[in-house]
Amino acid sequence: MSIPDVSSYTARLEAFQKSDEERNALFKDLVDQYKQLKERYDEKQGDYDNELASRRMWQQRASASEQALTVQKQVSSSHNFVVVLVDGDGAIFQDYLLSMGKEGGAEAAHQLYTTIKEEVKAKYPDAISDWSIVVQVVLNLQGLAMKLASCGIISSPTELVSFGRAFGLAQPLFSFVDVGIGKERADHKIRETLRLYLPIAQCKHIFFAPCHDNGYLPVFESYRRDPRLTLIETRPAEWGFRELGIEIKSFPKIFRTVDLPSGGRMPPPGLPASPAPPVRAPTIPHNTVPIMKPASPAPSTESNPPTTTSTNGSTTTSSSWATVGKTGVNSKTINIAPKKPPPTRKFVLLNAYDERLDTWLPDTDKSAELRYAKRMASTGKCCNDFYLSGKCEKGEYCDYKHTEKLTPAEVLVLKHKARSRSCPQRAYCRDVDCHFGHVCKFGKDFCNAENCWFASSHNTDTEPAKRYFEDGSEEWLQSYLDKFGKA
Repeated sequence: MSIPDVSSYTARLEAFQKSDEERNALFKDLVDQYKQLKERYDEKQGDYDNELASRRMWQQRASASEQALTVQKQVSSSHNFVVVLVDGDGAIFQDYLLSMGKEGGAEAAHQLYTTIKEEVKAKYPDAISDWSIVVQVVLNLQGLAMKLASCGIISSPTELVSFGRAFGLAQPLFSFVDVGIGKERADHKIRETLRLYLPIAQCKHIFFAPCHDNGYLPVFESYRRDPRLTLIETRPAEWGFRELGIEIKSFPKIFRTVDLPSGGRMPPPGLPASPAPPVRAPTIPHNTVPIMKPASPAPSTESNPPTTTSTNGSTTTSSSWATVGKTGVNSKTINIAPKKPPPTRKFVLLNAYDERLDTWLPDTDKSAELRYAKRMASTGKCCNDFYLSGKCEKGEYCDYKHTEKLTPAEVLVLKHKARSRSCPQRAYCRDVDCHFGHVCKFGKDFCNAENCWFASSHNTDTEPAKRYFEDGSEEWLQSYLDKFGKA
């Protein structure tokens, strides 16, 4: 038996080993490629899952937005409204409406509602069936009421209150808003109301009156040629409003087209002068109101002396007369009784804008201030009404002192202390016995108080123009009227 050659086996073994190595390399390459493909697959799968989740999220959001938009359109279409903003100090209702008081307020509301509805129907003929009309009249109620009364348009300032109440009750969305004294208050409220309504989609149109106050121009600058705006002209519109390119309308049956007659803000040339020119106090500090003395009455012709009839039918003169001569002789009688001075009518001073002013008080004495302070520290505060008016309605139930005897200098100190407190009525006060202050005695340019109680009066005109008497009558000061006669 022959033995095979070993070398042949070795060659074959090497061939098998090489084949195994090639197979292993192939497997290793396949595994590596599979890993790479798996990683890329996992990455793509992640991207796909993210895109799928994102798409579903945006689909849900789009669906929710569409639903919200549909609801909003439904709400918007069912809650549309039109706003009418009226600066009541500038756009004043017609005299015949104001003079009717309560009935005039209801009639003014009806006419304004009807007119605005017709205007809106002409602009939006297909969409106003359920639109609401909101009207706000913003004004200084008492200031305008007093001016209307002084012009004779209404008989009493309270008539404007009745007018405004009836105006607000005539329609559920009508308001007659009193902002008190100070033009900046009405302007600020109206400007902010405009800024509130202009961006609201449901607010389909805004009417604004009047268009002669340039202070409102900055509000409308960004809404040039806006078809949603209409200006209501009372007096002729200022040039700046016409340049805005906004429609301007006029409602002459509702609002006055001319200024109020002079007398509220400026005395007319034909006003009757006072019987005699007022007399000013000798020394007047800066920015204070002078004390105005009542005008002296014109002298009257002296009447015949009163007589009495005696029991025998003869007449004798009154005991207040001295008889010179004897009975039966022509005699001359002379009245030696002192004549009573005419009663002094109490009054308060007003400026040309019907705002109350304070009369001037002389400076206090330092020693009197010290005496008063010591007295108050030991006995308590004194009653303003008792010492300054001579009477106190509370009597023995008053919480303040009535028993102290004050010198005239100490009474002056008390007057200054009372004057330092602001009257709740401020410029509207017409109480001739009011001891409180109504304007800042220093004025805007000279007041150094950080929180002045009279800050709202810093821009008040402190020149006296008229007297307001306790019976409600008024009298223009001759010194004030003379300024216009010389102009």
